[in-house]
Amino acid sequence: MPKGDFLGEFELFVLLALVHLGEDAYGVTIRQEIERRTDRAVAIGAVYATLARLQDKGLVRHAISEPQPIQVGRARKCSTRA
Repeated sequence: MPKGDFLGEFELFVLLALVHLGEDAYGVTIRQEIERRTDRAVAIGAVYATLARLQDKGLVRHAISEPQPIQVGRARKCSTRA
């Protein structure tokens, strides 16, 4: 089996956070969920890099949400399981 077929610990954490958060899964909430459950600091860049890697593996899809009024009109890049 090629090396890229295996999932690392952090990739598993991100996937578990996606399952738990459902429609509320986006970079910041994924990071918060992992930090809360592991008591470890997580860099937001690590979350986004891992989401991109999981998308390349066909395990995650992304969609842009409607702008959120509480976020001054910014849209979110939401992640879901593939």
